[in-house]
Amino acid sequence: MKHPPNSARFSMRPVALAMACMGAAPAFAQLPSWNNFQVRGGAVAVGVPTAGGTQLGIVQGTQRAIVDWQGFSIGPGHAVNIAQPGASSVLLNRVTGNELSTIAGALNANGRVFLVNPNGVLFGNGASVNVGGLVASTLKMSTSDSAFMSGTERFEFKQDGTAFGTVENRGGIRAQGGGTIALIGAQVSNSGSIVAQGGTAGLVSGDTVTVDFAGDGLTTFKVSSGLYSGVANSGVVQADGGRVVMMATAGSELAQGVVNTRGVLRADSLASRNGEIVLDSGGSAAGVTISGGLLSAAGNGAGLTGGSVDVKGRTILLQPGAPDDGGVIDASGGAGGGRIRLQATAVGGDPQTGAIAVAAGSRISADATVAGNGGDIRLMGERTLRAHGTLTARGGPNGGDGGYIETSGGYAMPAGESNGGIDLAGLGTDASAPRGTAGTWLIDPFNVTIVNGAADGGLTSNPFAPIADSTIQDGDINNALNGGTSVRITTGNPAAGAATVGDIVMDDVRIEYSGNKGALTFQLDAHRSVRGNGASVIASIGDPLNVIFNADANGAGAAVGGGQVSFDGAIYTNGGIVSMNGAWANASNEMCSICLTGALIDTRTGNQQLIPGTPGFYTGGSNAGTGGSVQLTGVSTGPSNGATTNGAVFYQNSTITTATGNVTIFGSHSAGSGVQIENFGASATIVTTSGNVSVTGIGSFTSNSSEAPGHGVVINGETITTVDGNITVTGRRLAGGTAGNGVLLRDGALLQTTGSGDIIVTGQSDGGAAGVNIAPAASATAPPAGRIDGNRNVVLRAVNDGSTDALAIGGTVRAGNALDLRPGGVDLAGNALDRPDVPITLGGTAATGFAVSAAEFTRLTTPTIVAGSNAHAANIDVVGPLALTSALTLQNGAGGNITLGAAVSTPQLGLLSAGNITQAAAAAIAAGTLLARSTGGSVELRNPQNSVGTVGGGAAGSFAYVDADAVTVGPVTVTGFDAASNLPQPVSATSMAADTVFVRTLAGDLSLGTSVTSGSGTDLVAAARFQNLGAFTIAGAPWRVWADTWVGETRGGLAGSGLLPNLYHCAYQGLCTVTIPAGANHFIYAQQPSAVVLVHNAARPGGVPNPLFTYSITGLILGDTGAGFAGAVSSPATQFSLPGSYPINGSFSSAEGYAVSVVPGVLTVGGLVELIKPDVVRENQSTWLYDRNIGPAPICLATGPLGGDRAVQGGDVLAREWSRVRSRPNLTNCIDTERRNGCADF
Repeated sequence: MKHPPNSARFSMRPVALAMACMGAAPAFAQLPSWNNFQVRGGAVAVGVPTAGGTQLGIVQGTQRAIVDWQGFSIGPGHAVNIAQPGASSVLLNRVTGNELSTIAGALNANGRVFLVNPNGVLFGNGASVNVGGLVASTLKMSTSDSAFMSGTERFEFKQDGTAFGTVENRGGIRAQGGGTIALIGAQVSNSGSIVAQGGTAGLVSGDTVTVDFAGDGLTTFKVSSGLYSGVANSGVVQADGGRVVMMATAGSELAQGVVNTRGVLRADSLASRNGEIVLDSGGSAAGVTISGGLLSAAGNGAGLTGGSVDVKGRTILLQPGAPDDGGVIDASGGAGGGRIRLQATAVGGDPQTGAIAVAAGSRISADATVAGNGGDIRLMGERTLRAHGTLTARGGPNGGDGGYIETSGGYAMPAGESNGGIDLAGLGTDASAPRGTAGTWLIDPFNVTIVNGAADGGLTSNPFAPIADSTIQDGDINNALNGGTSVRITTGNPAAGAATVGDIVMDDVRIEYSGNKGALTFQLDAHRSVRGNGASVIASIGDPLNVIFNADANGAGAAVGGGQVSFDGAIYTNGGIVSMNGAWANASNEMCSICLTGALIDTRTGNQQLIPGTPGFYTGGSNAGTGGSVQLTGVSTGPSNGATTNGAVFYQNSTITTATGNVTIFGSHSAGSGVQIENFGASATIVTTSGNVSVTGIGSFTSNSSEAPGHGVVINGETITTVDGNITVTGRRLAGGTAGNGVLLRDGALLQTTGSGDIIVTGQSDGGAAGVNIAPAASATAPPAGRIDGNRNVVLRAVNDGSTDALAIGGTVRAGNALDLRPGGVDLAGNALDRPDVPITLGGTAATGFAVSAAEFTRLTTPTIVAGSNAHAANIDVVGPLALTSALTLQNGAGGNITLGAAVSTPQLGLLSAGNITQAAAAAIAAGTLLARSTGGSVELRNPQNSVGTVGGGAAGSFAYVDADAVTVGPVTVTGFDAASNLPQPVSATSMAADTVFVRTLAGDLSLGTSVTSGSGTDLVAAARFQNLGAFTIAGAPWRVWADTWVGETRGGLAGSGLLPNLYHCAYQGLCTVTIPAGANHFIYAQQPSAVVLVHNAARPGGVPNPLFTYSITGLILGDTGAGFAGAVSSPATQFSLPGSYPINGSFSSAEGYAVSVVPGVLTVGGLVELIKPDVVRENQSTWLYDRNIGPAPICLATGPLGGDRAVQGGDVLAREWSRVRSRPNLTNCIDTERRNGCADF
């Protein structure tokens, strides 16, 4: 049925209206029937009228009491005064007669008064009610008398079907001390004043009404349906710090039940509590009508926030009550806005339910008026929303964030229906925040088109009629943005409605944010898809604007045509971000989840209108400034239907420019390529200055694509370039069908960094295709090969099933600093990872697994190539000759061996392994420097054709290196690669250490340029000379330095040890005439020095034995002492030889290895020795010793001092005798056994 606007206003039934009429002389009693009543419970004393019959006193003696009256009315000028035990006392007054109760005078009570009269209750124009609380009901109280008397606070009132009484207030009703005023009836209206400060004021209509005084501190109501229910207010209902309630519900489609207000409903906030307003029409088809007037739950005092307003019904209408009375709902507050809800519930089969209509000129506000956050406003029509007024949830002028505004229509359609929507033409929204973060305007239809326009809107003659096509004007969106409010549009609900709706379509729109209200967001969240038709433009020329598109935002996987973001327009965010997310789950529409064709995305700051005052044409931002990030995520899971299949993220002829912003693209496809970036005859680029670019794709087999058979990531002719940002491309092609590449660069595709950015490409094919394929040009006339041009570091990681080459390099790769080649794969989530278990093969022709052929090496341009990393744990084999101009490092720092099976020529070679490092006979090394280091094995590089300038390194086992010519054992630094950071790292050997060290030159000198340490021994073998200009050391176990000659060598402080530190005439593995002692350090020379043994001349008298012959050695070198010389010296002369000259001959050998010659000496034998004749003795001979024995003895021994007097000689006879002859000795020698004197003492 149709519900025109005025049908929302109920009219009182004629009988009730006649009973309530107060025209001429009244026909009702002026006071209650004081002489006709019965007390049914408790103690009540009813007096007699006083003051000329105008006053009636009633005294209640118990907390609860019940009185049945024949009639209960109070005429004009009359009063009833009830004295009760306290404010919580209750006096239940039941009218048993047939007259309505008319209160035209005064009713005063200090407690609560219940008045129940099924015939009707009317508070007239002059009525004045002042009570602790009031319940006036035309529904009979079904709560039992015993329950009432026992003190229950929960009361039930029920229509018994005998009457349909009305409760109407035209006077003034006031409750004290947080009391409750409840007017309950089949129909209830107020045109007077109802005040219950801090308490509850309710107009409630229905068949059954439950009143609960004990609930949450305020009285609550529960209503069941009533055939002719309705409540209306045209006066004032006020309960500041409390609750104002208007509730009615009808149980029949023919019912006239409605909640209708055109006056004032006020429940402003107090310091003790915020106010609440509730309007609820329940199941009434006519719903709630607000015609002008005011609903206020404001917080007007200092520090107060707004309260709450809840309006519920099948239909809700907010319309002007007069030309200057548009109607206001206000929950603003100085310290923050409150909460306002208008919610219309849809009923299946009735297309005019679930509808909200807000006319132009109406205002709904939940502002912070001083300092605080804006409030929360929600207009939620489950089927239809027409809103043309003004909605504000502003942050405070002195601080605070903007609030939240929601306008939803058709968001919760009954299952199977699709006739809902929105019309928001001319709607003004404002959730701005002058000194905070902007709030959001959410628009939630079921299916919507954003159109170009800014027309004012208005309600139709039937504001609840279904809306065939939901539209939103871009002008209204612009107004919200420029007022400082973010805009969010959503569609659909996965639990309701048809699966074929839920799209958001932009139809050639011009959305422009030109304000300076801070960063704002324009967001589209579609249950199905987000589509752009025509050249739609979204731009900011003010502060940054974030742009977000989400398809399948509810995650429901729409059954038909859902989950796609399709856009071919332009987006200029002026520093804001762009985010697009799609999840296609169908077999149609090319199966892309993100479909950008000819799109332009520019997030750089500095964007301006190309022609001032002309929206839609823009200069774009500047690379000199900053930029927002761009994120594209597409997940396609639908099965293929044989039609054309594009990548989950399909990026064709489009441009992204972000300056400092990052670009992140992820695509996953169950029946095609994960990410498909291509350029067909138009410019297609992704450009940043310092922003990183990340492209990740998980692909599957397809036979119906221009990029068949499907790849993880395919870049066809597109250029991705950055200055200082990093480029990361990661792709995996899942198994199934014809194998595809993990990453494919083809037809001129270019990855480029021009500054300090790095490039990392990782690809995995679960089949037999290359994990990474940099495809060559198909022909001389075809587009060029794919390329990688990195100004700093480039990493290429790939893996496949091992049946073919995992890394195919058909185009050029440049790295300005270092290029790393190593196995790597991709997990199912798109995360790149190393595959350290996969061997590396280098050189030769194309091989299987991770292999780089000699031809592919020619396409690599870089100062340094690293094969492997510090985490690589499998073998690295060189199977074909490599002649490089780049430095080369082979690195498997976590395990595996390095085997050189072919020659390697490079300016610098690093061999860094945890296993053994070996070379074959045909695998000579030619390098300026060589660092060979094994942390868990040995280094065996003994090829005689090796030619290296400087060798360094070490090993856990043996270290052996042979060079064809001169070599220096010195410090060497090469470039390795750290797998964790994907960055090159210097690897240095500042000294050499191994269990055994062997370095040999086959020609030229061997120079020691670093210290060497061994555990079991060191042999340094120089074909010419040994040089140690830097005075380095050799430590650890005994060492041997072998050289041809010592001439021209520099030992630098090194010296052998033991008796024979130097050995000669001993060539390494050649002629050796010496024995090398163990346990000592030695210099060993092939050349043999000469030494001369010079026998000294000697002489003796005849007749005596030969003296001890002596000799000396000349010609010793290098500090030798001759300790190894051995031999004998002799002469043919004997003791009895005649006087003359005889030769002294010798025979000597040298353990050092000297060539020894002997120069004989001469022995001169003189005549027989003559006895010495004594001098003339001047004194008498007195001793036999002096006279007889002194002459023949040439030597004498004495113990006493030879210079002493005879008196001091004691018992030494010889000394005493010497003292006699001191002045005339005849001796050739003198010895003092006590070494006190020499012969000079004589």
